[in-house]
Order: sequence, then C-alpha cells, then structure tokens
Amino acid sequence: MLEAQLKYIVEILLYIDKNNIRSFSIKQNVHDAYNQWIQSKLNKTVWHLGGCHSWHQNAKGIVTTIWPDFTWIYHLLMKNFDYQNYI
Repeated sequence: MLEAQLKYIVEILLYIDKNNIRSFSIKQNVHDAYNQWIQSKLNKTVWHLGGCHSWHQNAKGIVTTIWPDFTWIYHLLMKNFDYQNYI
C-alpha cells in the first residue's frame, strides 16, 4: 500500500508543479462519499463489531486507522490522480 500512496503523491506533486498551484484541498463531497464508503465497510469488521475499544478507534468509537478491503482495491483507487476531486 505504501508504494501506491507514494506513486499517488508523486502524481500530485507533478500536477502541482506543472500547473503552478500553490495549494489545494479535497472537495468536501468527495471526502464525504469516500469516508461513507470506508465506514460502511469498516462497520462489518471485527474492529467495529468486536465490542472492544482500541487505538484503531477515535473518541467516538469510529475506526479511523484500518483499510477495510483488499490491498489490490486500494491500489486500484490510487492508480491515477484525479485533479477534478480537488479544489
């Protein structure tokens, strides 16, 4: 997963450099949709259903540190930087 993250970050940096962008941020609706998808997957895992609290959860009991799917899914999601998801 680290390799996919690094490749994605490099694509972002190249895009920023090529387009002389000083700053950018993820669009709120893109963030919300992604987080909703992640949470729907996490809600079916032992980290959510197990009944115990751990460092995987924030103060509200929401799991925030675990990837809930196969790594190949993550690699597909990180395959190409989509500048349209950012402002």
